[in-house]
Amino acid sequence: MTKRERTLLIELMKREITPENFRKRFTVDVVKRPDFIRVLLEKTLEQKQANDVEYLLTAIFYFKLFLEEYVDVLCKLMNEHWHVSHENIASIFQKTKSPKTIDCLYKAALTQFKYLKFDEAFALAVKCIWALGDINTSESREKLKLLSKSGNEIIKNNAIQQLGRVQK
Repeated sequence: MTKRERTLLIELMKREITPENFRKRFTVDVVKRPDFIRVLLEKTLEQKQANDVEYLLTAIFYFKLFLEEYVDVLCKLMNEHWHVSHENIASIFQKTKSPKTIDCLYKAALTQFKYLKFDEAFALAVKCIWALGDINTSESREKLKLLSKSGNEIIKNNAIQQLGRVQK
């Protein structure tokens, strides 16, 4: 990612620039060319640029680019330990509702990332569980059943709650 692209993404994130102005000044109009965000995500993954993950996810949220074409690279990012954007990725997966994210969400729900060591609410796991519930396929329900047997009460109770919601 270029310095200019990074600066514009930071300005967007801080609300120092309007989304309309961002679209005009950024390298491409990301609404018309959302594939450019995927390319930048792939480079960010390759270069392990933690801040860039956060900046690019900001653009995805701002412009509601909850697209299937991002799923593969976001699943790879979800398994990485060098950034802190896992909850945002889970939220994107909840909006895309892609069955391709099921294994990734399940694994992330069970992963204790170092930076979340003191999160007693298990927010990432809960977001993953809710995303699995919203996907609502037989495979996602199967993962919820596995999570409902967790020794962690928060994970267990949220999985049970989602199973009750999706089976109605």
